[in-house]
Amino acid sequence: MTDSALGLEKREQDQCILCGAARLVEVAVQVDRRKGLPGRWRLLECGDCGAISVAPLPLADELSTYYASYSNDSQAASAGGAGSRFPWLRKLFHAISGDVDPRDFVKIGEGTRVLDYGCGPASYLADFHHKGVNISGAEIATDVVNACRAKGFDVRKVEDVHRIPFADAEFDLVYLMQVFEHLRDPHGFMHELSRVLKPSGMLYLALPNRRSVWRKIFGKNWVSGWFTPFHLFHYDRDSLERIARQHGFEAIAAWSRTPESWFRLNLKATIYPNDMSLDSRRCWLDIGMVRLLSMLILRIIELPVRQRDCLVVEFVRLS
Repeated sequence: MTDSALGLEKREQDQCILCGAARLVEVAVQVDRRKGLPGRWRLLECGDCGAISVAPLPLADELSTYYASYSNDSQAASAGGAGSRFPWLRKLFHAISGDVDPRDFVKIGEGTRVLDYGCGPASYLADFHHKGVNISGAEIATDVVNACRAKGFDVRKVEDVHRIPFADAEFDLVYLMQVFEHLRDPHGFMHELSRVLKPSGMLYLALPNRRSVWRKIFGKNWVSGWFTPFHLFHYDRDSLERIARQHGFEAIAAWSRTPESWFRLNLKATIYPNDMSLDSRRCWLDIGMVRLLSMLILRIIELPVRQRDCLVVEFVRLS
């Protein structure tokens, strides 16, 4: 389905795409500090729902061009690593590093049918598959899909970004790790998530937190969150709930955590203000002992903090 058919072809927003309000205020102008794409984009905050959107909103063809340089990784993950063999050790490390890993918190019972949407090279899917979970994936990159299938994983190619390539009510549980903020049509996609989930099915979304204390501290250098123009919308729990309720979901839990890798990226953006390829920047911050120290300091600093960088919200699809 085209952007025009969905009413998404407009380049400049005169109202909030999420709630329809006309109270949009420019809060910043951003460039791409991570991949070095040319251009400047405005960030507009809605006075009603509080969500922040990129303007102009990239068209589907433009996004395809952007993502062509996003990753050239065509190798699928293999199960059976240390994190798989020793889940308690993985959870302990993630408690220190701040990494948000669905294997640590997604509740999968016996016989649960699971979808990893935007699975990439199957980093999590491989582990679940290895443990006997009936899991499938969906991914837009053809090379990644082929690599996953070659490893024996059930991964479908996303041919239409506005449609999930599975049947109605097929899944008991769906999770999206750092995906929802990339979608041009949040309402349409939330409807699709409702379509493929069974009644009482579970949905987990992990994405940057608009209310993060680090957004306020780093400002324009909060590149882990802004990631302009790839992150099209910036949400908090309230704005996510507002969308989800309209499509038959109820939020039942939410929490946030700051991955040390995100914090380190924002530090690099602050220390190297003229660097436009921060994702490939290697410096003293990447030394193992420095990383470990920053993990420990970050965990202590964040003890009294409620709004951290990565937000995770758990929803249930109502009958």
